[in-house]
Amino acid sequence: MFKFLKKNKQYIVIDAGSHKIAAISFQIFDNKPFVNRIEHHKSKGIKNNQLSDINEFSAVIKFLVKKISNKTMKKEFFCNITDHNLLIKKKKTDINSGKLGISKKEVRKVYRKSLGEAVEKNKYLVHSNPNNFILDEKTVTHKPFGKKCNKLSLLSYNIFVNDYSIKKLCSSFEKNKINITKFFESGIASSISSLTKQEKIDGVVCIDIGGDTTKIVVYLENNIIFVENLALAGNNVTTDLSHGLQITEETAELTKIMYGSVISTFNENIEINLDSRKKKIVNKNLIYGVIKPRYDEILEIVRDKVFDNINTRIAIKSIVLTGGASKILGIKNICENIFNRKTRVIKSISGNNSFIDRPEFSTAFGMIELVNQFKLHNEMPKFSNNQFTKIIDKIDNWIEESYA
Repeated sequence: MFKFLKKNKQYIVIDAGSHKIAAISFQIFDNKPFVNRIEHHKSKGIKNNQLSDINEFSAVIKFLVKKISNKTMKKEFFCNITDHNLLIKKKKTDINSGKLGISKKEVRKVYRKSLGEAVEKNKYLVHSNPNNFILDEKTVTHKPFGKKCNKLSLLSYNIFVNDYSIKKLCSSFEKNKINITKFFESGIASSISSLTKQEKIDGVVCIDIGGDTTKIVVYLENNIIFVENLALAGNNVTTDLSHGLQITEETAELTKIMYGSVISTFNENIEINLDSRKKKIVNKNLIYGVIKPRYDEILEIVRDKVFDNINTRIAIKSIVLTGGASKILGIKNICENIFNRKTRVIKSISGNNSFIDRPEFSTAFGMIELVNQFKLHNEMPKFSNNQFTKIIDKIDNWIEESYA
């Protein structure tokens, strides 16, 4: 089918989560990604978003890459990273701009300087988002071209993760002779595939409720203004069910998927299979009584963190829910009650069980978009500033598409 893609490079994104490891191979033609194949496997060797067994993790990666890759094509690999202790730095970078009006040359210069100075000890810069320009410490603007000032300043929102985690992941991939070109923060990637441009402009909170982590990303005026990862998510709900119903974690996970709800149900009994011989009768209201308090807690913590700033509280117009644990019945209603904002839940809309419609794959498909448009998201060198010059050619494209 797409014969024109045969000579193109193949890109592979790997979403390493606590429940599953997903891999997608795709090619890019005319700046548009064409997915070749998608595969996923139950997570092994990774717990609480940290590698617990490099050999087990590497074995899953080897299996997935073998299934989705084309042996005859050159490949480039990308992966996500989830860190419960993100380091966020808001940085202001200044240059003298001259008197002829701001051109691409000045924007390129301040941007390069900002990237070069974005260094933190034992940290890896996953994203550096240019938010605004300031002219002579007075005028704030998104589009500085042609305007005159003596001092041009760039405000950036920089997101760092633990460098040790990056190196450990790289070591695991190297067992399969895979070099990761770039890591993307999981929540950012998820928000890219889940949100519309208008939502980002109007003010939106993207909440990705995964297995071990709830990822929070807030946009306002198309800028990222808040990012945080909460070590509380779907697996905590499963553990609550396991303890509350006195069943195994595996049975609790299946029960959550099949019967979980945060809407009060009728007084109905269900039958849970404990093994091939034993069964247990449980009332649906009991399941509701275990699940709902935990979802309330997760969403209330997110609300308090996001709305701690009065300006953010006023500006945010909507909430978007994604991630595997967002598929629980009734979550839209309780989210709207807790946030007092219109809520949209990412869910399958195609009716054909397409991967792209499933919220548990939002990070993987967000990475495809980030790879396709990484010139807009400030691709960074892997470890050393000596490789800094490799990204400079991307800056012209970023300037053209963002501000021209």
